[in-house]
Amino acid sequence: MTKPNEFGRSLQEWWDSDECKQIQKANEEAKQRAVGKYFMLSEEDKLDMVQAICYIMCKAEQEGTSHRGLQDALGIYPSGFWVDHLMDVHNSLYEYYDKIRQKKTNWIKILKLYKSSQKHK
Repeated sequence: MTKPNEFGRSLQEWWDSDECKQIQKANEEAKQRAVGKYFMLSEEDKLDMVQAICYIMCKAEQEGTSHRGLQDALGIYPSGFWVDHLMDVHNSLYEYYDKIRQKKTNWIKILKLYKSSQKHK
């Protein structure tokens, strides 16, 4: 096994630092506070919030936005960088909509090829 390079050592030092542990603790506290606030909402307000977030996220991802663009669409840039699992959701939605875009692009190419082959007959 090889030794970590300078970047790897620096990353490990940062990960083990008190500053990083404080950020992790603050993120966990923020997540627990947010979850607590959510469950204090009425059922109607919960449905509205879930509907709004799903709509905003899916619309942004359909347009092929970046992680930063998603944060901006949600109105939480730049502090949204620390929202737990937001990057996971972004990556999953981006992959889903990218597959749809690729299928659509492939069908358009197939139709163009078909039309051009019909013209040459």
